[in-house]
Amino acid sequence: MSDVIPALAHLIAAFQYWAPDEGAPGPALERVMDAIEILNDNPEAKAELRAAVANARQRGAQHIDGVPLVVLRCLLMEEMPHD
Repeated sequence: MSDVIPALAHLIAAFQYWAPDEGAPGPALERVMDAIEILNDNPEAKAELRAAVANARQRGAQHIDGVPLVVLRCLLMEEMPHD
């Protein structure tokens, strides 16, 4: 699976201790962007994330490793054609 869940968990933790005058946590943001790129380029990684989200939902969980399921579900959304 891609590194998307641990990368997002790290980003969330980084923002918990972030002070606006420090600037955004660059390394954590870069890690998330890299993980999302891998997720988008690797169908197996996307399928594994989809299965992990489905498993968590089935158990009634609201998050995986501190990452809200709603965020992970957004990453799995496919582009919708526009009229």
